[in-house]
Amino acid sequence: MSSQPNEEKTIDWKNNQIKWEEIIKKEARGYEKGDDLGEVQEIGQEFVVTERGRIKKNKFYLPKQLVAGYDGEVLWFNITEQEAEDNFKRDNPPQMGEYSRYKSASVTEQPDVQSQNAEGSSRSIQDYLPLIEKRNIDKVGTDASYTNTTAGIEDWDSILKKGVRTQDEISVGIVTAVNDGGVIVTSEGAKEEFNFPKNEIQSFNGQEVVLNVIGTRLDHFKVKVPR
Repeated sequence: MSSQPNEEKTIDWKNNQIKWEEIIKKEARGYEKGDDLGEVQEIGQEFVVTERGRIKKNKFYLPKQLVAGYDGEVLWFNITEQEAEDNFKRDNPPQMGEYSRYKSASVTEQPDVQSQNAEGSSRSIQDYLPLIEKRNIDKVGTDASYTNTTAGIEDWDSILKKGVRTQDEISVGIVTAVNDGGVIVTSEGAKEEFNFPKNEIQSFNGQEVVLNVIGTRLDHFKVKVPR
């Protein structure tokens, strides 16, 4: 497993009220490099099931004990993309206790993997999420699946008037402007406008821009358009 990331994490156990079931359909990523670990599909007693892929869907059964924390938008794991591929990509869930060996590797672990809130009731990683401060995306590592600021694009004007879709195949609109602040995308009928940082552009095949964003995150990039 990866060593603990150099960037210090602030973990909030005492005020944690978020249960695992509340993060279904949220993004999962590797803390150290921002690796794409898929979208959360279901929660087991000892693991989180994520799914990744547009055509061929791959499932990952990621140990709860290797969770770095949840920042309100993304569930972060102390796992790299390669580790997820090598150790946790599988068709069937692990046997009960199979992931117990990861307990000692958990940087979110507290004594007995629990903490006490202000009222004195316990908080266990089996039931509640450790919370961390929201990540500054610009400071995440240089893994191509998350922070590739060029996405293979040398001439950004080449994506003007091209269609845009999300990682999960949702059509967003067309590129209407590119500037230092990001890529402006306008929806059909000019009903909505979005401003995506360039590091959220995953790829461009000459005809279509693919975002490193899933549909449930689109509102975060929406621009208020004067009417």
